[in-house]
Amino acid sequence: MKKALAWIASFLIVASFLVPVEASLSVNSANTVIVLPTTKIVNGVPLHIGEDAISGSRLGAFLVLKGITEGTYTTTVTIPVEYHSVLIPDNNQTYYLNPRDMPDLDLNVSDQPVGHAVVVALNLSRVYFNETNAMATFLDRSVEIVFNENTTPLKVGGNYKIVTTKVNGRDVMYFYSTSNESNSTPVGSSLSVGNWTLRFDDVNQDANEMLIYLTYPSGTSKHKTMTKGYYYVMYVDSTGNQDFEEYSAYPSGRIDELLRSGAREVFLFHPTDFFVGIGGNLVILYDYDYYAKARTYADGDVYHGQWVWDIDPADKLFTLYLHVNSSDPKFPPVLVSAGESLSIPTDWNLEVQPVFKRDSNGAIIGVEGYRFVQVHPVTKTVSITAPRVVATDNVYDLIINDTQLTDLPSNKNVIIVGGWVSNKAWNVLEAIYGKSRIDAIKSRIETNGYVVEVLNNPKNPEYKVIILAGKTHVETRKAVDKFMSEI
Repeated sequence: MKKALAWIASFLIVASFLVPVEASLSVNSANTVIVLPTTKIVNGVPLHIGEDAISGSRLGAFLVLKGITEGTYTTTVTIPVEYHSVLIPDNNQTYYLNPRDMPDLDLNVSDQPVGHAVVVALNLSRVYFNETNAMATFLDRSVEIVFNENTTPLKVGGNYKIVTTKVNGRDVMYFYSTSNESNSTPVGSSLSVGNWTLRFDDVNQDANEMLIYLTYPSGTSKHKTMTKGYYYVMYVDSTGNQDFEEYSAYPSGRIDELLRSGAREVFLFHPTDFFVGIGGNLVILYDYDYYAKARTYADGDVYHGQWVWDIDPADKLFTLYLHVNSSDPKFPPVLVSAGESLSIPTDWNLEVQPVFKRDSNGAIIGVEGYRFVQVHPVTKTVSITAPRVVATDNVYDLIINDTQLTDLPSNKNVIIVGGWVSNKAWNVLEAIYGKSRIDAIKSRIETNGYVVEVLNNPKNPEYKVIILAGKTHVETRKAVDKFMSEI
């Protein structure tokens, strides 16, 4: 009875280290090492090392293939898509871009800069074909963009206001980035707008005046009194002077005056009511307008490259035009060759593209016409089914000989091919798992002819130690074949 219990206990200990082969076992050439035998003669009897090596090589090829799987991969791609206008024949006319000729255009365009419409004009009497270099040549004001104060094509940031004036006899326009808000704030809190900060300190008993602590952009701070319903203008003028002014009615004239003089910042604050809120807290109701000068352009200023400003303060119209001046090397004729375009200097991604005539040999002989092209990035989510390859970078890392295995790695599966007579790796197994456990596996080989055993790696249970061994090379090959058929 004691012997039976001892045998059962021994069996349970061994079984606890054995794991059946499962199809879900992750074994491939990238996460596995195959250990082949090197012993060639035992007691004068040659062993079939070559045959075991062939079985191991077949197994290695199999593991490479195991790393090739098919999967569905999803990614987001952005593709530039071109939208074209109709071909515009060159009849020396002035052509105005319109949605009829280019229905995919995402701009409000017209032949007059009225409302929110922009004019994009192409004067083909100022464009010609240069036979010497086979290019389209654009001259002064051949392309113009005309807009009003409602339709600026420039990136100013957020909302904007355009103000026109004259400075030293030159037409000038100021771009002001604007913001406005209506809100409420409890007494004791602060409001920061641009470079100004108002701290609401107190409200009088009649709830018609409040005390604030005003911090100027320069860092100077002063106490001020504000009356409910009044308007307070705080500004930094064009020379950097800072001031605070009070008005009983909306000071539209003063605001316009400051903006036309090129003030750097204008902050109009209007306290609308003072009341007791939830919990007895005093609350300030207010609204404000804020203007910060973003850009300044004068008549004749260069906006970008050879694009120049023509400002009309009387009609509040602003024109960007392509400037060419043969006497000024900064403004040479603009040449556009085949495959190239003239870019409009806005964020519209709009271009003018010449379409060339060619002879039977493909040589350019003239211009057939012109078209507008707009490029927009289109983002799509794409799913594809494709092979996924997980394989070793170095085949010499996949198959090693038994003298190279001195311990179990913690980051790879280990497959031992061949029995303990020819493969020295069994000595490593015995040192790690114990002699009795390994002897049990040897007994199974003697009884069944071969084994396919999967042991947990004590250094990392995510990886396994797999024994493919037989009494002869024929049985070892059977063990290898059985392993490959079951995994």
